[in-house]
Amino acid sequence: MGIPRHLRAAAVVAAAVLLGLLTVQGSYALWSAAASAAPGTVTSASFDVNLSGPSTPSTNMTLAGGQSAIVSVNPSGSLTPGSAVYSNVAVTNSSDAGGQFNLNVATGPAAKSNVAPGDLAQYLTVSAKFAANAAACGTTAYTNITASGLAPVAVTKLASTTLCFEVKLASNAPATVKGQSVTITIPLSATQLCGVPSGCA
Repeated sequence: MGIPRHLRAAAVVAAAVLLGLLTVQGSYALWSAAASAAPGTVTSASFDVNLSGPSTPSTNMTLAGGQSAIVSVNPSGSLTPGSAVYSNVAVTNSSDAGGQFNLNVATGPAAKSNVAPGDLAQYLTVSAKFAANAAACGTTAYTNITASGLAPVAVTKLASTTLCFEVKLASNAPATVKGQSVTITIPLSATQLCGVPSGCA
């Protein structure tokens, strides 16, 4: 029995990020590429995508058991009417596969849920952006996360991008929301682009 001229590899990656009052839910990405292999030569590769917050250790988007990883991220500062808190998550393309194996990283829409009892969620605006690193997050030019989420950003192999978060409390928020909590869920996905020099089938 001969070895096929082209080997195909497929992997599913899931991710989750947890933002203090906020959480990020997993989503899936499918990898598929074709490459030539000499007879009798088979090499495995890792398609790892790592997540890490400012004070949390790095973890793969998909854990050994196949479930989505969760990264806890605590926004800095305290929310007061008209103010915002910030945090970020680094996303690193850690693949050791041959070829380019670049990724597109994107978010889905933000979902806000009150931790009962409470009505804080209606007074919060969740925005985000991609930046080169945490220092580049700053406090300006954030984009409100719509139903389609943030547009994808490319991340080359062994490079990273930082997903910056802003959560703002409306200036007209009543005093009754003081001490309330909210869970904010933001799907995060990493989709592999074609990594074979001759193109993908």
